[in-house]
Formats: sequence, C-alpha cells, structure tokens
Amino acid sequence: MIPAFIDPTAADALSQTWDTSEHDILICTHQKVGTHLTKKFIVEILRRAGVLDALHPAANGDIGKGAVPWPEVTASQNGLGTFLEFLDLTKGQPRVFYTHANVDELPVRNLHPKTKLVMTYRDPKGAAVSQYHFYKKHPTLGVSPDMTMAQFINFFVDGDLYFGDYHQHVKSYFEASKFGVNPNQLCILRYEDLVEDKINSVKRLSQFLLGHPLPSPEDEAAIANSTEFNTMKNAILSNPGTFHFNANRFFRSGRTDDWKAHLSEELANRIDQKTEAQWGALCAPLVPVRNAEASQNETKLAA
Repeated sequence: MIPAFIDPTAADALSQTWDTSEHDILICTHQKVGTHLTKKFIVEILRRAGVLDALHPAANGDIGKGAVPWPEVTASQNGLGTFLEFLDLTKGQPRVFYTHANVDELPVRNLHPKTKLVMTYRDPKGAAVSQYHFYKKHPTLGVSPDMTMAQFINFFVDGDLYFGDYHQHVKSYFEASKFGVNPNQLCILRYEDLVEDKINSVKRLSQFLLGHPLPSPEDEAAIANSTEFNTMKNAILSNPGTFHFNANRFFRSGRTDDWKAHLSEELANRIDQKTEAQWGALCAPLVPVRNAEASQNETKLAA
C-alpha cells in the first residue's frame, strides 16, 4: 500500500522523532479528494490573516512541497535532516503539512493537543473516478495503461489502494476520538463544499484555524476566487513554485459530478453499497453543511 517514492524506514523515523507543535496544521486526506484545493484554502487564509512571516515558505502563496511538505516524502527523498530544517525555519509560526495516513497511522511520535487536523473527503464515486485517472497518469505507480474503469473499481471496492481503503480512511477520522484526538482539534470538510460553497468553507476554516473570521468579506471573496479550479491551475502553470506536478496533466476537471460520465449504474451502485455498509450513519455528512446547526451535528458525529 506504500508507493515506491516513500521509504518505510523514513516514515518510521518520523513516527519515532516528530513531536508536532501547537502551531501545526495537518491536512489529512486520501488521494484525489481535494488535497491541493484544501492546501490552497488554508494557505490563503493564513496569508490574509497576516500570520506568516515574510520568510515563511508559503508566504508568497506557494502550495508546493517546499511550502506545504508531505513529511513522509520529504524524509524519504531528501532525508530527515531536510524536514528538520523546515521545522526550524518555520518554528513559532503556523506550519501546514499533508499526509494520506489514517488517523491512527499519522507519522508523528506525539500529537500536540493544539495541533489542528483538517480532513477532506468526497463522494466515494468521485474519489474513485479521480483516482483511476490519476493512477494511470502517474509515472511511478506501476499501473497498466490498459486497466479499465471496471477493473479499478474492483480495487477500490476491495480497498486495494495505495494508502489503503478509502472508506476506512474517512471512517478513521470520523471516529478520531477513539484514537485520542480531541474533537476541537479536527475539522472535517467535504470536497463538494470546497468547490460549490466556497464562502462558507472559508468561514468554517477561518474560525477553526484562527479562532475568528477574516477581517472582511472582501478577504473571503478573494480566497474563494483564488480557489477556483481554473484560477488555481493557471496560477500554478505561470508560477509553479515548488509544486511538483504538471498541472495540465494532473488537474483534470475540478467538478463534483464528473463521475456520472464515467461510471455505469452497476459500478456506481457497487460503490454506494460499500459506502452504506462502511459508513452507515456517517453518510449523513454527504449532505452539504450549510448552517451552524448542521456543522454542530457533524462535530457530534466526529466525536
């Protein structure tokens, strides 16, 4: 379940040495569920709030691996020392990381009680379709170019994926309190809301990350605009910073209903059946969170 670009011994080293701080923010996603979109929301909120030092790697809006590290990959490809240098450079400031690990497999020795976790998930049918295209395009994942959608859905439903079963990943965060995570540390987001309900997504994330809203509606609108699919894609193409993917190749559609054009009714039903079996009552958050009451219900589920 671990791709070739991650060295398990490097990940183990993180788990034995990394103690997160009160300023740390961990984006916890499975693959192709809005990881880069979540990074953009968070980095732009921090920038608008003025809490990043001018020398902070993300101060210019970079959401690449040099500004928002994937710890397991940084330690694997550049050595644990490089990761420690990043920690030293950003000490005392908000630091944003991302990982695809389940909540009980985070690559940390000690999770600070004030470290914030942001988990983004999406309709499993959309996740499956996006992963299928990503797997076939990624040069190091070793997937046959002849693999069909039906074959991939078999892997998806069986949970035979890099970084493990998608449904189990999401469920682990909804049940994070079982693993010692305080519900106040965790914000659960839907990819669909990040795409379709941007202003409310900015409000929720700002309150969670900063403890208060951003100064003005203009700030919220600017972040909403900067996270539009084509805006993000074009910004990365013109100024990639440390972003390591070709945006033309890996930014595919940015839509929430794209799966409808790729999944037969039979394949969609197979995924839905697993979703119902694995998530049960947790399916309720698939309804968009539009108001405070719904948000409170989501927090109760997460607890």
